[in-house]
Amino acid sequence: MILRAQKLSALSLVHGFSTRAGGVSAGAFASLNVSHELGDEPARVEENRRRLARAAGFDRSRLIEMRQLHSDRVIVLSAAGGKASPELRGDALVALDARWVLGVRTADCLAVLLADSKRRAVAAVHAGWRGTLAGIVSRAVEALDRCGCARRDLVAALGPCIRACCFEVGPDVAERFEGECGPGVVRYDERGRRFVDLAEANRRRLVAAGLPPASIEDLGLCTACRPDLFFSHRRDRGRTGRQLAFIALAPPDERPGAPAGI
Repeated sequence: MILRAQKLSALSLVHGFSTRAGGVSAGAFASLNVSHELGDEPARVEENRRRLARAAGFDRSRLIEMRQLHSDRVIVLSAAGGKASPELRGDALVALDARWVLGVRTADCLAVLLADSKRRAVAAVHAGWRGTLAGIVSRAVEALDRCGCARRDLVAALGPCIRACCFEVGPDVAERFEGECGPGVVRYDERGRRFVDLAEANRRRLVAAGLPPASIEDLGLCTACRPDLFFSHRRDRGRTGRQLAFIALAPPDERPGAPAGI
């Protein structure tokens, strides 16, 4: 049900990347769909979210999500604020307060989880191809920097996403990625088709933003290649569910359990 990153686990953080397994939804949404916005039965989605929160070790009332825009907008949650608005709009959340569990929903886009290994701060980033080109991960690092985090102390985990094996793009998108992220981010097959390495593009953005390369962990899984594990918007032609990536500063009484296997 949940995949975890070794580098974030070493910091004793509640975090993870959900798979599609372990829920109660049926059909195109089978089985652990966490989104209410796709036509799945609301009661089933609620049960899925309850199961995920219980397995991950956090109180559902602490989960904060955004209306994701494929933008470069970062939202910093105030430590002094109350319950965050459900109408938050953006593609990255930052928190220095242990009350919040930051969540992003994906079904091919890359989720990036960030944490400061010394100062207590975390971020969750939704990086589709538009957000990647807009520099959303760089903006999230800048927001953490403004919160007092040293970039050299940041740790990042790149979750499952559509990979270069499956992410075919047109010439205009390929040209933009090559121009902004450098050679090797776009791969070509024998027929001249273009495929973007979304994870590598964001890894390079993180390094350029000041993270040590050794502090970046990539789970290396392709959502489109693994229908047994993941929903994929492209593979399933838009009729599919969503995974949830999440991270929080874990209070002493809410430590996560042992990492769940695939």
